[in-house]
Amino acid sequence: MAKDLHIVRYFSSLITISEGRVIKVTEPGISYCPLAGFFYKGLKTAGTIHAKKLKDEIKKVIEGKIARFGFCTKDRMVWDEDISVPYGASELMAHGLKNKSIDCAVTVCDGAGTVITDVPQIVQGIGARMHAVLETSFIPEVAVKLRRYGCYILEERGAISQRTGVIEAAKRGFKKIAVTVSAFNGESIEGIRAAEKEREISVTILIICTTGIKKSRLDEVEKYADIVWACQSGDARNILGKKAVKILPGALPVYALTEKGNGLVSGYSPNIFGIRKAMARS
Repeated sequence: MAKDLHIVRYFSSLITISEGRVIKVTEPGISYCPLAGFFYKGLKTAGTIHAKKLKDEIKKVIEGKIARFGFCTKDRMVWDEDISVPYGASELMAHGLKNKSIDCAVTVCDGAGTVITDVPQIVQGIGARMHAVLETSFIPEVAVKLRRYGCYILEERGAISQRTGVIEAAKRGFKKIAVTVSAFNGESIEGIRAAEKEREISVTILIICTTGIKKSRLDEVEKYADIVWACQSGDARNILGKKAVKILPGALPVYALTEKGNGLVSGYSPNIFGIRKAMARS
């Protein structure tokens, strides 16, 4: 029996990781992703390569993150001060913590599950190179690192519940909370809004991983989300792009749908040239 099991989503594939190894990659539902092409040479021309080759490249990307950053292992790096994705969710939340537009972030970390933190470098360390985590096993060594920096972990079994994380953050006195929610995993966004009202707090909801999003889920996103990454969803681009109060430029469009979302991104301006140079060096 495997000691641990983690399921993440990248390039529309589901990747299963156990004991520091990629053990399964499902067939991707897309043939090209501009953000993946921005970072990884092997995925720059993914639309023209054979499906088997594409799965091999996806596996190679995840294996590289395991080797360099301890992704889904006890060696997981959790502290980072550098920008990795020009307009990524962790970058925006770290920016919000620094300028006090939010006072904590509720995010998801492989090896820990739902995590509450008010440290920008931890938000960035967790999310900089991570993909949507759908399931994860609890890794005690990762939890020790996070708690060293004052993080609160929802449960010692890798539980992922962003609504419960928001409620727990409110109990701990936080009033302006940012939370990431995967469009793919189906957690109720309306439920998070209800918790916001019940607790009399302000919650900024950031929706990631919208590739392949269904119409019913897109309706919920449109109604309740503040910031959305369109990923490779044409429906998200067509519908949310018209509603956005601000569109952040980049390889993939990011839509601030509300003034609250606009407030989080206000003043954020990454050095894209510097990011490209750093990636080239690595």
